[in-house]
Amino acid sequence: MSRKSIYLAELVFNLNRFVDKDITSRPTEIVQKIPDNCHIAQGITGDYTALSALYAEPQVLTDFAAMYSKIELDHYEEIVNELAADFLNLHNGLFLVNLSESENVESTLTPPVSNEKSGPIELYSDTYVMPVDFTFGTVNFILSEK
Repeated sequence: MSRKSIYLAELVFNLNRFVDKDITSRPTEIVQKIPDNCHIAQGITGDYTALSALYAEPQVLTDFAAMYSKIELDHYEEIVNELAADFLNLHNGLFLVNLSESENVESTLTPPVSNEKSGPIELYSDTYVMPVDFTFGTVNFILSEK
């Protein structure tokens, strides 16, 4: 099983575990770029190097953050990005622990960033987007492997 496949399978597991059991993951697409608006990204460096990110419309991202955190959020504000980054960090951390245990791969995470603070993110050559449908809309998860 490829690392991309492991990452995406674990993503679905973690979304079910920490956000919502009622999700539908759509087929993964290969892309050259992602929209510049409303994304959170985190780098993975070391034996396995990649970039993970997520993006959605502001209200969808707000609803995602509210479901993950169990905090009532009515509108998009700064805490939404922080909560989305927290989920991404949690998922990526669990993925790297499993990768380390199963394949003896040593990698670390960079701090999550928001495009509001860093501008558009640079992608690697192999970039995949997996749209995940929730009852409130679609969140797109990205894995860009070096």
